[in-house]
Amino acid sequence: GRNWEGFAADPYLTGVAMETTIKGHQDAGVQATPKHFIGNEQETQRNPNFDSTGTNVIQEAVSSNIDDRTMHELYLWPFADAI
Repeated sequence: GRNWEGFAADPYLTGVAMETTIKGHQDAGVQATPKHFIGNEQETQRNPNFDSTGTNVIQEAVSSNIDDRTMHELYLWPFADAI
């Protein structure tokens, strides 16, 4: 995933750290904003990989399917707090 560009895999801890960090930057006069929005978690396997003929799938694409309730309760609030 993209955890190396964030604070943690835990959405709560990431939200707390993101809000505090962005507030600190903005208090110092630096423009800051959250990035890598919800569901953008795949660094690899975003697209299917095919063999040399281009017809046989070697690796299926990975999808981050998130239902509405989970998205709002776990993933969306950190971005709202950061803004």
